[in-house]
Amino acid sequence: MKFSYNWLKELSETKRIPEEIGKDLTLHSFEVEKIENLGANFDRVVVGEVLKVEKHPDADKLNVARVNVGPSSQPSPKGRGGILQIVCGAPNLKEGQKVPVALVGAVLRPTPPSLNARSLSSSTLREGGGQTLKIKKAAIRGIESNGMICAEDELGIGDDHEGIMVLSADAPIGKSFSEFMDLNDSVLEIDVLPNRAHDALSYEGVAREIAMLGKRIVLNENEKLTDKFKVDGGLKIEIETEKCPRYIGAKISGIKIEESPTWLKNRLKASDIKSINNIVDITNYVMLETGQPLHAFDGKNVAEVGVRMAKNGEKLIILNGEEVNLRNTDIVITDGTNPIALAGVMGGLESGIKNDTTEIILEGANFNASTIRRTKSAHSIQSDAAYRYERDIDVNFTQRAMVRALTLIIEIASGKIESITDNYPKEIKNWKIELELERVGRLLGVEIDEKEIIEILENLGIKINQKGNILNCEIPTRRIDLKNQEDLIEEIGRVFGYYKIVTEPLKEKLQVPAKNEERELEWNLRDIMVSQGFDEIRCYSFYSREDARALGLNDENHTALLNPMSVDQELIRRTLASGLLNAGKKSLSYYDSVAIFDMGKVYAPQNKSLPKEDLLLSALVIDKGNKGEQFFILKGALENLFSKIKIMDIVFSPDFDENDVDAVSFHPGRKALIKNSKGDALGVIGEVTKSAHKYFGIKKMRAAIFELNVSALLNEISREKIYIPLAKFPAVNRDISMVVDKKMLTSKVAEVIVFFGGNLLQDVTLFDTFINFSFDFC
Repeated sequence: MKFSYNWLKELSETKRIPEEIGKDLTLHSFEVEKIENLGANFDRVVVGEVLKVEKHPDADKLNVARVNVGPSSQPSPKGRGGILQIVCGAPNLKEGQKVPVALVGAVLRPTPPSLNARSLSSSTLREGGGQTLKIKKAAIRGIESNGMICAEDELGIGDDHEGIMVLSADAPIGKSFSEFMDLNDSVLEIDVLPNRAHDALSYEGVAREIAMLGKRIVLNENEKLTDKFKVDGGLKIEIETEKCPRYIGAKISGIKIEESPTWLKNRLKASDIKSINNIVDITNYVMLETGQPLHAFDGKNVAEVGVRMAKNGEKLIILNGEEVNLRNTDIVITDGTNPIALAGVMGGLESGIKNDTTEIILEGANFNASTIRRTKSAHSIQSDAAYRYERDIDVNFTQRAMVRALTLIIEIASGKIESITDNYPKEIKNWKIELELERVGRLLGVEIDEKEIIEILENLGIKINQKGNILNCEIPTRRIDLKNQEDLIEEIGRVFGYYKIVTEPLKEKLQVPAKNEERELEWNLRDIMVSQGFDEIRCYSFYSREDARALGLNDENHTALLNPMSVDQELIRRTLASGLLNAGKKSLSYYDSVAIFDMGKVYAPQNKSLPKEDLLLSALVIDKGNKGEQFFILKGALENLFSKIKIMDIVFSPDFDENDVDAVSFHPGRKALIKNSKGDALGVIGEVTKSAHKYFGIKKMRAAIFELNVSALLNEISREKIYIPLAKFPAVNRDISMVVDKKMLTSKVAEVIVFFGGNLLQDVTLFDTFINFSFDFC
């Protein structure tokens, strides 16, 4: 929101310059995003008097004016003073007028539309483009022009371009235009956060912050409507919904709708609000000042006011001309029967202020924030009132705003108050919070003097009653955000200054957390598998009964879901093989070979209510080019894995029954039980059966799988660091070829070689096989 420095200075009684205020607010309250000096926009623009007007000899629509901009002896910047000749095309130019004159060298920042539609005051050359207009001495159709008589839009203070701006007759010739129009001001663009919008989205709210940072209290918060006006209840106001906790209405006659005074228009413009007329401008002015939206109805056809929820199907044409289809979740203001305004969002067109309005009903009300937010969003209507109401403003702001608005209406619009009604069913009062002084230091990490804490809270408008180490704090209703002592400590911290809190190292000793060996093993296994060319996948924890049967598992020996998402996810998995095979089938559509793995939990039913959980590592290999090598590729990857994690003496035993170890069914000739030296099972490896190949759609290829119990592996890892000295002699490799029976196992052959090799033998590896063919010739 944009704030006028002069207005803030008046309310806060500060003597600090805009830059100092901006720094203080940014450090303690709200971020000041930008500070703009408005007076700089009118440098070299002065008040002039039109002495003489003659027709241009070579242009029908242009005039040549002689303009007095002050005595040349007057101390002023170079180029100011004397009588100037200016060519002007404005149709309303007349002798004797007081006008704003942009001297040569002035740089104007006009209202954007005027940049592209110049037809008046076109007596200068313009440079720069964009948002600036530089005034130069120029010849217009052969006549010299030494400045420009300006329209409102050319000065950037309005949209009017029908003619030049005519000033009041008492405007002093030669005086700075910005000084005469009270435009020597700065605008602070402040980002008021949502948690403070209820009290600080207003000039009074920010002025309180400025004064508080200067250790002062400003603005009388105890002023009541009845102190200045008679509240007689003569205007009938009926509230039929709890969504409106308070409604103040005032009936005012004798209204004269006129243009607002200059000071009022200037203050509205500083906050980017367009001037409409004196009544509408007063409601906007008071909203900016107090944070409380107001609305004025034409009182000609409104004898009473009602507040209720809308009925589905009701319609209302609002001020922007749009017809709104009301819903039963919208709050409406009625004339006793029909809607005349969409409460808290926008007034109705028919009941709006018109040029011939002489009687008004002024509304100051409070509405439920959530309801206003839903209404605004549902109908896509943006308004300054809704912006404030949806942020939950103080219900007692209505009284302060009405006092200010009624005073201005009497002063500016010649209004006469006929009756005032304040419908306030349930009064909202200040609440109390107990603050422990010791807790302030513990929470902020810095010790603040007790007197300073009390001073900070009192400057925030909080009444303090101290009892020992406890402060009983009475919170004003405008501070809706203060609900507990932690909120108060946060306020103390920001006012004291977080930048004053010195960073200190931790005084406690840091303790190294216990090593999680199982988690470390999991990550190590993943890294090893990836380093061998495997890709990790994540599979669902469920599969179908058909999947279980295809893998040779008993579908009844599973934990089943009572309400599965589908029949394909009915059983909680006991193996990772199903997910791997399904993923492998899909991958074969894009690749000739698949090497994937998954690590996850499987669940075995038991007598207890919850199944037993085991963490498994499972891998799958399919290769179109090596139809018979998948088992050995996977076995080699396993042996490398065991070597990396330092598990020795692993035995691959082909003689086992899958049912005994609760494993999937494998090809009878291509399977092995993975055991340690003690004979305990660590996992299984093998090629899946032909029926499984067919079920999962893996045709004309072989799929090999291994599954390892990660918890069992953890117990087998050797934690001893064994020193192996360098060999004194180089190793000798021997290739041994032998003919054995077709059914002879490789492991049996290796056992014999190891037995006879003794201590001299380091390793035995099968690296090739040959098939012996015999032929009989006739």
